[in-house]
Amino acid sequence: MLAYENFVAASAAGRLVDGISMKIAHGERVALVGASGSGKSLTGRAALALPPRGVRYSGRVTFEGRDLLATPERELCRLRGATLAMIFQEPATALDPAMRIGAQIEEPLLIHTDQPASARRDRVAGLLERTGLAAAGVGPERYPHELSGGQRQRVAVAIALALKPRVVVADEPTSALDSVSAGLVLDLLLALTAEEGAALLIITHDLAVARRADRIAVMAAGRIAEEGAAADVLDAPKSAAGRALRTGGGLTLPARESTLGAPVLEGRAISVDQGGQRVVDRVDVAVRAGERLALVGGSGSGKTTLMRALLGLVPADGEVRLHGAPVTPDPRRTGQVAQMVFQDPATSFDPRQSVLQIVCEPLHGRGLSWAARREMAAHALVRVGLEVDALARRPHAFSGGQRQRIAIARALVGAPAALVADEAVSALDAAIRRDIVMLLDRLVREEGIALVFIAHDLHLVRRLADRVAVMEAGRIVEEAPTETLFATPRHAATRALLDRIEDDDEDNNNHREVDHGA
Repeated sequence: MLAYENFVAASAAGRLVDGISMKIAHGERVALVGASGSGKSLTGRAALALPPRGVRYSGRVTFEGRDLLATPERELCRLRGATLAMIFQEPATALDPAMRIGAQIEEPLLIHTDQPASARRDRVAGLLERTGLAAAGVGPERYPHELSGGQRQRVAVAIALALKPRVVVADEPTSALDSVSAGLVLDLLLALTAEEGAALLIITHDLAVARRADRIAVMAAGRIAEEGAAADVLDAPKSAAGRALRTGGGLTLPARESTLGAPVLEGRAISVDQGGQRVVDRVDVAVRAGERLALVGGSGSGKTTLMRALLGLVPADGEVRLHGAPVTPDPRRTGQVAQMVFQDPATSFDPRQSVLQIVCEPLHGRGLSWAARREMAAHALVRVGLEVDALARRPHAFSGGQRQRIAIARALVGAPAALVADEAVSALDAAIRRDIVMLLDRLVREEGIALVFIAHDLHLVRRLADRVAVMEAGRIVEEAPTETLFATPRHAATRALLDRIEDDDEDNNNHREVDHGA
């Protein structure tokens, strides 16, 4: 059905994908895995002949014998959405911020079919139901900015599946979702594509997701390093790239220390109203110097909005304290004490700016020379595993995982006392995730930084957090030391999250990436 023949993707800097050949049959599920920047997304986009700006495709990518790379744009427009569909890695940039989500889900139906308005509305309502958005109170009248990152991802899934396409390319479809929602969305993708006999290409760094494919192709440096049945590749990888993804580098973190400093960032009775709804409801939260606080909960439970409120990024009621002193939430003031790594880095960058300008942003107003700021930016990039020459490039030149590392470098450049990381490692492959987790651990351990991390990966939460707060419907419903919460969860929302990872462990109990030493 879908075939790559000596496919090449190149930019002015050289070949990014170099001579890939592979086939995906009717109804087959193929997972494309590999390190950040290995060329996975470029390869996936070629199935819709959608090269990013500055990238040229060559070779052949055929669908049922038709060479998509040689097909006129007018014909491609008829195929995209109806026959070939893609779920993009960063839904915040794929959705139109000025359109209601119902209109965006309906759009492919309007363009490609002659269905009456009532049928289109019924299809939209059915997709909102099947993706779990309706159950979360999300209706067609909402705008993308009113949704969480995970909810936006589910809207993107609904748009892609609206017309029951023959080929679906899903680029990290579950990375922004909590374990419960991720399981539901993945089940939905697999079920719907199976019903229609559609081919599914899943781009992922999550080996639990990859295991559910029929076949896995491992990419490294723009080439396919290994390909085979999913169980064979995961259980006995033959390539160095496959082994690196499976082991994640064998990271061991030192045992956590219990000594904590004074509270750095506090919120008292924080409430936020959006779209006529209360999304954060009188929440008390605090993090101390040298503490790792994990904030978990279902998609749309209010985690990100709560942290944005503390940093003055959304209007809120309640009291915010920095180093024990009450302040009016103001991003210019809180930015000197606390920085945030956002879940969707592409939406927090100015695409016209260079990486140097982006990373230096928190340093404005500190009286530093340009040379000093550049040196600090270069050091921050190296800390997160990027080369100094990245400073001169712009965000579109990087993969999703690389953009996330740039976002972390920007947050760290000014040496904040508190760091809020919103899914800071969800878009990263195992090896890079290991490096970032080590960096966060070292910042807390050696520099006494206060860390709040919003996460869906409960394995990571258990190994990195000192304390866990669980949110549901805008409130913290349970809070406890990490081991206490995992051993004796009291609230139903906590038990639902833990039940899901226990199910994953039964299927994939050998793939552990982070362990603390005794």
